[in-house]
Amino acid sequence: MLQPFEQFKDIYIDRLIKLKKVYLVSQTYKRVVEHFAENERINILLTDYDSYQYAQVHFNAVKGDKYASIINLEKPEHKAKLEEMLSGQKYQLYWSVVKSADQLAKRLNEKYTDHIKRYIKKNTTWRIPKESEISPKFEVVFGELFITIQYSTQKLRVKFDEIEKA
Repeated sequence: MLQPFEQFKDIYIDRLIKLKKVYLVSQTYKRVVEHFAENERINILLTDYDSYQYAQVHFNAVKGDKYASIINLEKPEHKAKLEEMLSGQKYQLYWSVVKSADQLAKRLNEKYTDHIKRYIKKNTTWRIPKESEISPKFEVVFGELFITIQYSTQKLRVKFDEIEKA
């Protein structure tokens, strides 16, 4: 299972405040598999916003999640809770930021090209010649990784989970 996001660190908090990205939406993060972890930590994904309205839209999309919330870094109690979560053993925090988009694209092309071809063959009417290259692009929407595939004038956006299963 591909885990593309950065671990969230306490040094990011002040940087986000300086950038005026003070709203963080938290949600359960399921793309982490810790086979040999001694203590099961709760994996949380954080997504930053500079607008409360955008954070609210994201929150509304995941509000059924037990760990969904909007954290306002300008509120001392919210910031303190986030710092507590970072320092404890109960949570592992991730940030919906990819360190290198180029490296992620390379990993997708190396490991998942066959998966993408199988998905296209099974779920579309596209007939792509073998010599043609597929160049997927990725995007994150509400903490979910999506792959966008374009062939000729047709475009397809798919949850990455579906590609992994293909």
